[in-house]
Amino acid sequence: MSSRQELIEKFAKKANLPKKNAGAYLGIILEVIQLILAKSGELKLPGFGAFKAKAVPEREGTNPLTKQKVTFSPGIRVSFKPGRPFKQEMLGGSFAAKAEKAKAGKSGKRKK
Repeated sequence: MSSRQELIEKFAKKANLPKKNAGAYLGIILEVIQLILAKSGELKLPGFGAFKAKAVPEREGTNPLTKQKVTFSPGIRVSFKPGRPFKQEMLGGSFAAKAEKAKAGKSGKRKK
């Protein structure tokens, strides 16, 4: 799993920036994404994908440990739908090899 720090390092190297500046720019980009989603509920980035924010109403649930009824407060759920170029890049990269390997491991018959 990659981290924010790894993203900053790769961004700094690609943009030929000091890590400090890259971290600040990344922070600004993430803040702007949040502001746009809060205002309009949707952000489309052609070639990458689309973010969509949706209000989730208050709902009832059950605590699995105590079996007591619990009320969950209303909130916001953010989803991401990757664009076609993004998907194609994922299928052509090392992620695809990992996914195929995992799929092959699951499809094999189990020994009893």
